[in-house]
Parts: sequence; C-alpha cells; structure tokens
Amino acid sequence: MDWYVVLLLVFVGLILIMFTGLPIAFSFIAVATAVIYALMGEFGLRQLILGMYDQVCQFSLTPIPFFMIMGEVFYQSGLVSKTLDSLSKFVKKVPGRLSVITLIGGGIFAALSGSVVANTAMFGSLMLPEMTRRGYNKSLTAGSIMASGALAMVIPPSSLAVLLGSIAGISVGQILIGAILPGILLMLLYIFYVIGTCMVKPDLAPPYDSEEASSGEKWRAMLQDILPLAFIFLIVMGLIFLGVATPTEAAALGALGSYILTIFYGKFSWKMVLSTLVSSLKVTAMILMIIAGSAGFSQILALTGASREAVIAVLQISESKIVILVIMLAVIILLGFFMEQTAIMMITLPIFMPIVTALEINSVWFAVLYLICPQIGQLTPPVGLALFTMKGVSPPEVTMKDIYKGAVPFLILDIVALVIIMAAPAIVTWLPGLK
Repeated sequence: MDWYVVLLLVFVGLILIMFTGLPIAFSFIAVATAVIYALMGEFGLRQLILGMYDQVCQFSLTPIPFFMIMGEVFYQSGLVSKTLDSLSKFVKKVPGRLSVITLIGGGIFAALSGSVVANTAMFGSLMLPEMTRRGYNKSLTAGSIMASGALAMVIPPSSLAVLLGSIAGISVGQILIGAILPGILLMLLYIFYVIGTCMVKPDLAPPYDSEEASSGEKWRAMLQDILPLAFIFLIVMGLIFLGVATPTEAAALGALGSYILTIFYGKFSWKMVLSTLVSSLKVTAMILMIIAGSAGFSQILALTGASREAVIAVLQISESKIVILVIMLAVIILLGFFMEQTAIMMITLPIFMPIVTALEINSVWFAVLYLICPQIGQLTPPVGLALFTMKGVSPPEVTMKDIYKGAVPFLILDIVALVIIMAAPAIVTWLPGLK
C-alpha cells in the first residue's frame, strides 16, 4: 500500500473516531494501535509501547506540570482579577481603556494557560460584563477579548511551547526565550490598533470618568499587585536565559513562587493547594497521553516511509524555502479552523520537522512562527474554536456576526506580525543568540 494511502486512511480514521467524542489523545492512540498492528502485528505493538514510553519519559517535559500549577494558582486564588484592578489605576485617559487593560492583562496571564480557548473564556468572564455596561462596541469588545486569549500561544513561559519543543525535538529553553520579543510585538500591535481605532471613532469605546488614583495608590498597586507577578516571570525566564537553571528547575521555582504569593496576599489554603495540584495533574496526564499518541503517529510515518516521501514531495514543489515555509504555515492555519493546538502539533510536526531540517531552516524561528499560526486559525471565521468560545461566554445580544467582525482586525494584525517575523528572523533569534 502506498504511503499516501496509509496516511489518508489514518486521517480519515482519526476524524471519524474524534467525532464519537473520544478525547484527542485516545483517538490518536487507537488509530496508531490499529494501523501498526495491521502493518507489523504483535511485534509492532511492542515497538509502539516502547516508543511511547521513551517519548513521555523525556526530561524536557517536566516543566509542564509546574507551568500548569502556576496558571491554576493565579486563577483559583483570584490574583488575576486583583492585578487587572491594579492595572486600571495606570491606564486612565487612553482611548479604549478597558480594551487596553484587557490586552495588557492578556499579555501578563497568557503564558500561564497556553490555550487560546481557555484564556478567551477567562477574560470573557472577567471583562465582558464591565465593557458591556460601559457601552463599548460589541465587536471591539469581543475582538479585544479574543486577542488577549490569542496571546497565550506565544508569550512565554508556556506549556504549549514545552510540548512543541518536546514533539519537534527543539530546545525548550531556546523556544521560550525566542518567543519573548514576538509576544511583545503582538501585544503592542493589538494595543496600538485599539487606541488608534478609538481615537478615530470615539463612539466605539465611550469615555467615562474614572476615579484618579493618587501617586501613593499607584506605587502601592505597583509594589503589591504587579511587580510580584513580574518577579515570577523574571525568575522563570531570567534563570533560563542566564543558563543558571534548566527550564524544569526554573518552572519549579515559579510554581513555588506562585504559592508564596498567595501567602503574601492572604489567599493561601490547603484546599487551594489540593485543588491546584489535582487540576494540574489532570491536564498534565492528558498532555502526556497526547505525546504518547504523537509517538505512535511518528512510528506510522516511519514504517510507511511517509516522512521520507513527504519531504521529497514538498521539496519538489519549489526550490524556494520561503514558498515551502508559507505552505507549511498555511496548513497549520487551516487545521486551526476546527482542531485544538495540541492535535495540530501531533499531526503536523512529525511531517514538518524533517522538511525543516532538510531545508536548513532555523528550528527556533520556525517554532515561534508555528506558535502564531494555530491562533490565527482559531480566530478565523466561520469555524474558529475561539469564536464559539467567545459566543459561549457572551450575552444573547452579542451575535456571531459581532464576534466575526471583532476577530477580523486582529487576524490581520496576526498576519502582519507573521510577515514581520518572517522578514526579520532576528526578532526571534537575537535573544537566544545572546546565551
């Protein structure tokens, strides 16, 4: 059987099983088991199990539970909303004030989730009622909330970046450091767009009188609610950047620091500790199952020769690295219309990484470009997952049309950022090159 026929059967089988409601990880494992058994029998199953074991026992995966703990602690303790309140003291007379606060807050907390859908739901719940009450345009409201969620794909430290590095065989520390400047670029593009649009059309975000905070209150808010969280970020990324600690050690210190912060704010309880550990354990276990499924898929590609043949086929399309790179990124965006980021990684990375290696493309640069693409797909009408998440947390008067209209400008900004980073790879490679 030709390699492309096997690959087609795998994809069709995967989609059919996923439609039954079976989780993504188990869908991949079921398909991989069936195909490998059909190709190699019991010997193939033994190899599959050994391959899965090797994949999930990588040391590079150990930061994931610690990043999960950080996110759960900040969310369950209520520190997210506390920091948003403090940010509002500094953002006063800016056009589109609440949208700007939402985007800055998204930049701060995006990394703790790593999921566009999860962050969209969180900021929709926190900011949507206030923005609606203030008479903000429904499309601007929905767009800025979804954009704040989209930052979760890029801004480090992110468990999704760890997952990408583990599946693709790229240094996790290099990806996390390389994603810092692109994440800041995205956030600034979003903020400048909101401010500029609201200056041209003030009725999109009606100004309102807000109580002016004194200098003392601002300093207190900075010292109590903003700098401690920034310190956690600096601990994690600074130790990795300086080479003092591995990503795992830095993530562990970040998780410990998040618990210490809850003590400082009077939010600590053993019930919260248990709850955050259980939640993190559940998510980590599912991520490890996803990686195990990815190992099975990689073995199918190796057994059928699909990896080798796919590389040959793609290289015959064009001699231009940029053309092939654009094709790969377009595939990721299209898959983002109807699939979660982890599933996209499992399907595409085992196929794309041999191509990246053959073309001698900088793997860290590719990884950061890769992280941006699924968020574009999830914000793209008509079937992006983040769009329906936004609808799920919105009141009935916010229609899908409003949500679509709100997403489009930020999609354009994502593509602009993608083009800028492709044209200037140093945005990604400069910081990792300083190590």
